[in-house]
Amino acid sequence: MALLVGHVIRVWDRKTKPPKFKRHICICPQANMFFRINSKPLFPPHMILRAEGAPFLEHDSYIELQQLIKDMAFEVNQAEVLGRLTPTHVQALKISITQCGALTDEVKDFIMNRLDQY
Repeated sequence: MALLVGHVIRVWDRKTKPPKFKRHICICPQANMFFRINSKPLFPPHMILRAEGAPFLEHDSYIELQQLIKDMAFEVNQAEVLGRLTPTHVQALKISITQCGALTDEVKDFIMNRLDQY
């Protein structure tokens, strides 16, 4: 299955300590750019993602908004697609991105352009 903007995948995340499987939200499938999902609000800024209406989550979780993660193509090709954000999730993410002070305007524009492709 080809990845789409808003797909939630389970992928091997080399950047966590220790490396482990994590859920990531696809922002740009062509460039393998993602947001990481955490089960706890570890790294602000973040946005809560409620498990209700999100079958790809077992419990409420948090989208890290401090940076985009560039996953390795090999890991992305091996990843399991768990589901896709709803339009409501995407709208909430857009609002959170516009209010996020951790991202540059250039990165915000990149993300917003990709989310507009949802």
